[in-house]
Amino acid sequence: MQHQPQLTTDSEQRAGLLFALGSVLLVSIAQLCLKYAMQQWPVAPTVLDAVAVLIREHSLALLVPLGFGIVCYVLSVLSWLVTLGKLPLSVAYPLLSLSYLLVQCGTLFLPGFHELFSIPRFSGLILIVIGVYLLTPQNTARCNGQL
Repeated sequence: MQHQPQLTTDSEQRAGLLFALGSVLLVSIAQLCLKYAMQQWPVAPTVLDAVAVLIREHSLALLVPLGFGIVCYVLSVLSWLVTLGKLPLSVAYPLLSLSYLLVQCGTLFLPGFHELFSIPRFSGLILIVIGVYLLTPQNTARCNGQL
């Protein structure tokens, strides 16, 4: 017995896409915040020693981006759960790849990150964007002869 995909209305699909893009944005912000926080992490022989240094120094330079990154991750997961309730996984999942693009742009243009630009990396990002575009519902339906 073949499982029939659940059909969603246009408004549900639009809402699902908005929640998916919100999830992508939030997870990208989370990655950038967590990376920035870890750049502030004190050098210590053990993790417990590092935590002790953080508590002793009340290191807001680490705790604020770390906390904000964790909050963004939680919000991203909640947004993703809404997305999964409104969109087929085959439509929603490729959109997560856009976070590669957002994080890469963030590391190139935001202060505090020292990532290098390269043609192969840029080419890979362009291929990801093309792949996501090709997997959008309109292009998938066009390829299957449904439009």
